Amino acid sequence: MTSHADPSPSRGFHISLPDAFTALPLDDVEASTDGGELTSSIAKQFGMTPDDDNAVAAASAFAQLGSLIGDGGIDYAAMAFYKSPDDPLRPIMVTLAGISMPSNHHTAREAINNLVELHSSSGADAVEELRLPSGPAVATVLEEHNALIVNGEPNHILTRQLSAWVPDRDGTTIGVVSVITNSFQDWERVCVLGLEIFDTFGWEPLSG
Repeated sequence: MTSHADPSPSRGFHISLPDAFTALPLDDVEASTDGGELTSSIAKQFGMTPDDDNAVAAASAFAQLGSLIGDGGIDYAAMAFYKSPDDPLRPIMVTLAGISMPSNHHTAREAINNLVELHSSSGADAVEELRLPSGPAVATVLEEHNALIVNGEPNHILTRQLSAWVPDRDGTTIGVVSVITNSFQDWERVCVLGLEIFDTFGWEPLSG
């Protein structure tokens, strides 16, 4: 398992990720052939050597994705690939993102009520309360429909995002962890994976 401690001026959190996840750099970096950490990790994941052209190309694409995610203010991102148990030739790609958001709630219950109201009124496709080992949370599901044009024909792409919004008890921070995938055929499995990750959520001590 891999642990991540999220730095924040208010309060950070940690989660544990399955070994299949590879952390993505959030700054502009170049994946190289000299055994760079990202390239080596990708190569190991797919059974290649770090100097394999495919490993370098994949690491470069992942680095660009991480940079895009970082531009959105996310504190941490990672990616994992699995094989669908229903079809070994169908990959399941999962992106994970985490961020600590400053808050000023009086109680966790107040924050939960506000989160439910906010997401219910802002177009979330599903909003539910969760009880995590770390405390109460709100789960949301968002769907985005796009089309990729291939040879002049549109190919439908459905991207879904499952997020946990976790308020701390001291009223300083809301931690958000999301799993995102366009592997809609295996959405239920991605949800199970996400909920297992959410269960590992834990707060770091207050800073500042």
